[in-house]
Amino acid sequence: MRGNSFAFRPILEIKNLSVVYNHRTLGRVYALSNVSLDVRPGEALGIAGESGSGKSTLLKSILRLFNPGETAAVSGEILYLGRDVMKMEKDALLALRRGGIYMIFQHPYSAFNPVIKIGRQLDETIRLHGSRREAPELLEACGLDGRIPDLFPHNLSGGQLQRLQFAMALAAGARILLADEPTTSLDAVSQFEIIELIKTLLEKESLTLLFVSHDLSLIKYLTDRAVIFYGGTLIEDSPCPDLFKHPLHPYTDALIKCIPQPDRDPGIIPGDPPDLSNPPVGCPFFPRCSKSCDICLGSVPLMRTSHKVRCFNAGPYTEF
Repeated sequence: MRGNSFAFRPILEIKNLSVVYNHRTLGRVYALSNVSLDVRPGEALGIAGESGSGKSTLLKSILRLFNPGETAAVSGEILYLGRDVMKMEKDALLALRRGGIYMIFQHPYSAFNPVIKIGRQLDETIRLHGSRREAPELLEACGLDGRIPDLFPHNLSGGQLQRLQFAMALAAGARILLADEPTTSLDAVSQFEIIELIKTLLEKESLTLLFVSHDLSLIKYLTDRAVIFYGGTLIEDSPCPDLFKHPLHPYTDALIKCIPQPDRDPGIIPGDPPDLSNPPVGCPFFPRCSKSCDICLGSVPLMRTSHKVRCFNAGPYTEF
């Protein structure tokens, strides 16, 4: 945690968000179901879960980054500084995407125009947002040297381009960063450097972060709080120290046991993730859970306070 920022009202509030995709062969896919969470200024929130659990859909929803016809239904509220993103007109939504909330994409090569030099792209961003910060300062803040502006995107490594995405975010005056697995496509050294850059920017720039990753070790190291998704449902929400010492949901416990450790073999979660075109009744983890019982087939609310969990049989299992 950084400073006293957590005492303030949420900068982002998500209330009962549900997203249903249109799929060419599967039909309706229920990607998110009644997701609610708050994010406070200066907080670093980790978002974890298996592929297809709804993590990236959550980030896309915050900025309404859906292609025409991609969704069959989207409902709920997404409040940024009290304004509902779901009700924003086109101009307000474009302003939000260009400034207040900035998306850091998984594949950095797709974030830049390949035929325009980096310097021009960065200068256009500075000019568009009326930023008082100059390109050399932004590049230095993100660990890039002065030769970068004269190069094209294809002249740079993935790690350099990922750093440039953060420079663009600073140029845009972003208050919230949505980072969708920003280290996945990088080598181990570049991954470490990007994580350290994020930590530095969070401290120096007073940014708020939503960080999606499959790597729970990164979430434990980088974020203050983590939410765990399974089958489009938010199943656990806790400060990171408590989550990793005392996971309450059987899925979270099993997921943490899958992290490689020197003194044990990584765990395996038997079975397959749910088919979200035909989602299971009740707890989505029910078919794979060793602690399941008939009560799990009913509606399961988020319970407890600071460490929330959607499980009737919740209890501490593992320390990590």
